Amino acid sequence: MLLITVVVEAADEQQARAACDALISRTGAQVLDARDCSDEEPECWAVVITLPSAEKATHNVSAALARAVRTFVRGLGDGFPTPRVACEPPTAWTVLDEPELINGLVPGAERVLVEAWAGDDPFGAGTLRDNSPSRPS
Repeated sequence: MLLITVVVEAADEQQARAACDALISRTGAQVLDARDCSDEEPECWAVVITLPSAEKATHNVSAALARAVRTFVRGLGDGFPTPRVACEPPTAWTVLDEPELINGLVPGAERVLVEAWAGDDPFGAGTLRDNSPSRPS
């Protein structure tokens, strides 16, 4: 399961969600939450979207998590470089923080956090299925 958090400049929740429409349409994701984070920066919103991952973990959960993150980022377009991915199971993540690049997908976006989760995630939105023999499904 992927969780994508988009930090976007917006006046309100409706505007923040609307800014993510093209990304949601392109990926088939769904909005999970939108939160005002203007205590950090004025007119700052964090929109969290979720998307099931097609990755299956067989022997190496870390590799599957990292692959899920990289596959998602590569799917955003040709201009997106292969990201460095941090991994500490049950999650792997990367931050896209090139506004000029991500503004093409989400107008007003400052950065995007892409997380892949294996097993039960803390938000209850879904999972990346772990099929490894050492872990119960």
